[in-house]
Amino acid sequence: MPSFTSTNNNPADSAILASSAGEGLHAESTSTAVAAVAAFQLDQAPASTGPAVFGEARGGGTALVGLQVNAQSGGSGVYGECKGSGSGVHGEAKGNGNGVFAKVNNPNGSGAALYAEHSGDKTAGFFKGNVVVTGDVSFPGMDCAEEFVVSSDPAIGPGTLMSIGDDGVLEPSASAYDNRVVGVVAGAGDFRPGIVMGKGQHGERPARPIALVGRAYCKADARYGAIRVGDLLTSSPHPGHAMKASDQGRAFGAVIGKAMAPLDEGAGLVPILIALQ
Repeated sequence: MPSFTSTNNNPADSAILASSAGEGLHAESTSTAVAAVAAFQLDQAPASTGPAVFGEARGGGTALVGLQVNAQSGGSGVYGECKGSGSGVHGEAKGNGNGVFAKVNNPNGSGAALYAEHSGDKTAGFFKGNVVVTGDVSFPGMDCAEEFVVSSDPAIGPGTLMSIGDDGVLEPSASAYDNRVVGVVAGAGDFRPGIVMGKGQHGERPARPIALVGRAYCKADARYGAIRVGDLLTSSPHPGHAMKASDQGRAFGAVIGKAMAPLDEGAGLVPILIALQ
């Protein structure tokens, strides 16, 4: 049984009021599995807005501080979990400070100051407003892509070479040396786009990320000439497939990129360096 119990049914008052020139409340636990302080907001109504823990600082200090001081531990300084539509951790600044401040205070530490992960491979971070980065930005993907509206052709998949249709909608290239060629549908092979611009901006219309800069796998056909490393590639008569640009005169304005691996015969995927020219 608890060694101390205080119950209050008046919502305007506190069950416990602690006032001190030092710590208002100090709690310690020697248990390996029990919190030193546990707080529960038991009102289960969806409209309930009362927090389980509330911290307020009226001076220059921090309203809530969480420290994990054991360098060997995998625990968190502050842990928040939300099973509804709210936030696991919510930070708000009404002055000139930061809503949330994160810092790795170990010069040799390899962990991230701020880490976000979505277990469903959806949006892990969302920023509404400007983002300023003073260091390097690193992407594990291979290309810079942009989402374009595409035709409803079921053949459009990763690696498909795309051209601009008469209505401005992208469609698989279907003629040799097509100067309307614009890029390759990103995501073929083991190459994924590092950044996708314009994502989700086209409503219900079908859209695909088109690799515009960097490396991507492209469908190619060697029946129009064996492809060697370094060959310039253009569109072929085989829909959605590139071929070696053998006719330099016709290639101007119709080159999609440069082959980074050979293709001796037949059709297949070839890694290319996107270089429209």
